[in-house]
Amino acid sequence: MTAASSRENLPEPLSGVPEQAVVELGFDFPWLTLGELNRLVRQQGLARRLARAWVIDELVRSIPLEPERERQLIQQFIDAQGIRAGKQLEEWLRHQRLLEADLPVLATQSARLEQFRRLRWGDEVEVQFLRRKPDLDQVVYSLLRVGDQALAEELYQRLRDDGADFGDLAERHAEGRERLSRGLIGPLPISSAHASIASRLRIGQPGQLWPPFAVEGVWVVVRLEQKIPARLNDPTRSRMMTELFEQWVEERVDLILAGEPLPALPPFQQP
Repeated sequence: MTAASSRENLPEPLSGVPEQAVVELGFDFPWLTLGELNRLVRQQGLARRLARAWVIDELVRSIPLEPERERQLIQQFIDAQGIRAGKQLEEWLRHQRLLEADLPVLATQSARLEQFRRLRWGDEVEVQFLRRKPDLDQVVYSLLRVGDQALAEELYQRLRDDGADFGDLAERHAEGRERLSRGLIGPLPISSAHASIASRLRIGQPGQLWPPFAVEGVWVVVRLEQKIPARLNDPTRSRMMTELFEQWVEERVDLILAGEPLPALPPFQQP
């Protein structure tokens, strides 16, 4: 069976463009056959990265942008490369193994994706924020870990009854990395702490000291120092939209790798 006849039974490529005989990696000549490329993709675990690249490329090419804004971004991109339009740009594209049609994608990808995130999830962020706020709130707490339960109980009593300094005890007795910070941890999101510690920090009040409890084979003494409520400001909004976007992309990648059809992209209005 010839290579051409064997390809007749394959499904259409994602892009709908008939497959080429070779893949060009260098200048002016092909370096890999499709068979070699497929072997490397499987061998080196590149399938997910390629599927993600295809998802992003499809999305970027589908998002409209105001013509003047596109021209500005292309010019900014060219300026950032330290080149000029014309022959110099043509040479740069050739050196990068790019076509002129790739330039708008490279120059406007970030702006188009940001526009997509705002349109797709801008109204959902507040609901997501309220749902996740307990994990987004930040805390500062003191931590002391020791391997011996009796020592943990003794240190807890010295803190509770004798007013011992937590930092001094941590510096002297802690067996974890908190020894270097005199036991002080944070500010960090509550969700970054171990589940057993986080569950106490969520309901605790500043100054609250917990009796020793076991966490992964060691005994832990924890005191909550400060709670810093999360706020839905611009950085938080942007971070949450990015998280939702990444989840959306990964879902489409999973469908591609499973051989399932992709849902249609949401409709975009021309600006």
